[in-house]
Amino acid sequence: MLTSDHIEILLRVTDTGSFSAAARALRRAPSAVSMAVANIEAELGLELFDRSRREPVPTDALRALLPAARLVDDQLRALRAHAAHLSAGVEARLRIGLAAELDEAPLTRALGDLARHYPALEIQVRSAPQDEIVAALHAGAVDLCVAYGGLALDARESIHALWTETLLAVAAPGHELGAPRKRWAIESLALHRQIVVANPDVPQSDGRPVIGSRVWQVGTSASALAQVKAGHGWANLPRGLVQDAIARGELVALRFSNTTNGLPLPVYLRLPRHPGLGKAAAHLAARLRAEGAAPRTAGAPEGRRDTKQTQQ
Repeated sequence: MLTSDHIEILLRVTDTGSFSAAARALRRAPSAVSMAVANIEAELGLELFDRSRREPVPTDALRALLPAARLVDDQLRALRAHAAHLSAGVEARLRIGLAAELDEAPLTRALGDLARHYPALEIQVRSAPQDEIVAALHAGAVDLCVAYGGLALDARESIHALWTETLLAVAAPGHELGAPRKRWAIESLALHRQIVVANPDVPQSDGRPVIGSRVWQVGTSASALAQVKAGHGWANLPRGLVQDAIARGELVALRFSNTTNGLPLPVYLRLPRHPGLGKAAAHLAARLRAEGAAPRTAGAPEGRRDTKQTQQ
């Protein structure tokens, strides 16, 4: 019967091209490796290496077995890593919530780094409008979430500041608000349809981003972006999400005569107060903070930290 040790020996001999090199990689005597291969061959009733040459060459039988052997080897490595992580106190699973109003690129990059450090970690990402994802956190449906900070702190949460996301008011070039070189009073936005990322079944706890008296509610930023590009209304969307479309001329960052375009909102890692951060979650938090500290590419005007934009 093939064991994990047998598979490791066969793969090392195949990959290094000799018994002596495989022995060095395995930290064993060359004679021990050679004898182990002979025992495997005897047990399987197969010749696995052609020894007629100076160095052993895999036979057709071994080459047929190699794909499955490599798969088993990879799975064993993952299993060992998973066991090591669990014994070190790393979470087996991390359920992450993301406010759909946010640019998801920073979280995506942070998750790539997390996966490299904890390859056996099961990750679940749930995206929903701000109030819905925060409600999921409070209900225990997610372990933590990346979301905007509210007007008040919630006693049920512990927060870790990440970065400030700037929302830009944008419209399509063909929309009335997108007229070139036209400046508008901020309050005139209320006369035009606004596209808002929200769940109509969940009351909004923070009304700052909503100005329009006529509102379309959609479930994701991608959907809001599509509606704005189609000329159906204007929207406050994350700078990182719209700056390329602005550069391509698909969107216009609106200009105002009485304030600047740019609503800064703090972004937090929000989690239940009492459990605290596990090792994987702490690593994710550090990586997200690094994302917030990294310089952003300037692709559109941000304006001053001016909350006048959002006053109705």
